[in-house]
Amino acid sequence: MKKFYSFIILCMLSPLAIFAQNNFNDADFFKSIFGVEKLTIVKEFITVDAEKEADFWSIYKAYEVDRKNLREARITIISEYAEDYGNFTEDQLEDLCKRSIKQKKKNAKNIEKYFKKLKKAGGAKAAAQFLQVENYFLSLSQVAVYESVPFIGELDKVQ
Repeated sequence: MKKFYSFIILCMLSPLAIFAQNNFNDADFFKSIFGVEKLTIVKEFITVDAEKEADFWSIYKAYEVDRKNLREARITIISEYAEDYGNFTEDQLEDLCKRSIKQKKKNAKNIEKYFKKLKKAGGAKAAAQFLQVENYFLSLSQVAVYESVPFIGELDKVQ
């Protein structure tokens, strides 16, 4: 647990500029902040009984595949926002907002689906740890994006 707190402190002190790039990926993001792969952090944080480990981590790996697919759709929305910034029509803004809301719901449903599977495979504690660490990482990535992308109309005020 001591190492996990060190990761959190390191995270707070690390620059999140990697999200400003269009070609970022999970491995780059986690390595830039924590110095290690995400799975290394997750395995240190989540406690699973030895006899349940194989099933639990197999399900977790399936979650990661699904999460990365959802992440790609989220990146597409962010990229479109960045490309069209300042030139939005009302319809484009509404479409981006609706797609963003839909994407957040899909992500929440995915986490819920895997929480249930992981609870069955590894118990409530391990599933709760999964939920906690995934919500932490999701929040961290969202903050990085929000810090890298201007709010609608923000650059208009600078002129």
